[in-house]
Amino acid sequence: MTSTKKKMIPGIILAAGAIWGLVEFGVGMGLHQCAALYAGAILTGLSFFWLSFIRSLTRKLTPLLIIAGIAMLFKWLDAWLLHVAWNHGSVLNPMFAFLTALAGFVLFSYLFRNGYEDKLKFRVLTGAGAALTAVLLFPLVKFATGSPACYYGTTGIPLVFYASPVSIAIAMVTVPMGHWVAKRVERVISSASPDTSPAVPGALWLPAVCALCVLIVVLARVL
Repeated sequence: MTSTKKKMIPGIILAAGAIWGLVEFGVGMGLHQCAALYAGAILTGLSFFWLSFIRSLTRKLTPLLIIAGIAMLFKWLDAWLLHVAWNHGSVLNPMFAFLTALAGFVLFSYLFRNGYEDKLKFRVLTGAGAALTAVLLFPLVKFATGSPACYYGTTGIPLVFYASPVSIAIAMVTVPMGHWVAKRVERVISSASPDTSPAVPGALWLPAVCALCVLIVVLARVL
């Protein structure tokens, strides 16, 4: 890893986690108004983009935990602005979904680690397997948060199972996409001239992206 990349990585992780949190906030608001049935599945599928992006950029586990933690902090910020208890099911259940997505992604990116970087099919399989794992784990949310998963009508089938094809299909696209974007970012960083290194500007604008994401959430709730 080049010195420039080392300097840029912390800011990129911070910005990626903040944008993930903002996407969860903004897209979630829209989906709950027009596609509530599949809102959770769509957001789960989208979450794998950020996990794949940071994994491909850093190849480490800790940054994945950090961006998931930042996204959770955005969830708590939104709850605070809405005067909702921090441990309410509407807050903790989506956060548990972050953890199930993280667990599924870490598992399958490790299983396919030998081919993940080089072959598209392994990244697609990682997306499918990670999303399926997240779906299967989510009903355990009742034991983790005390709030049970939603059911589809009166069928007794967890809604997450019913909508699972959506999250799996999206993850099969977002995992390869996150990897592709990470490689493009690496090229931009590596092609920068040492004399015009983006590390110093990056140290400013990447945290600024995080601050802007926080400001957008606050203004959206306050105004």
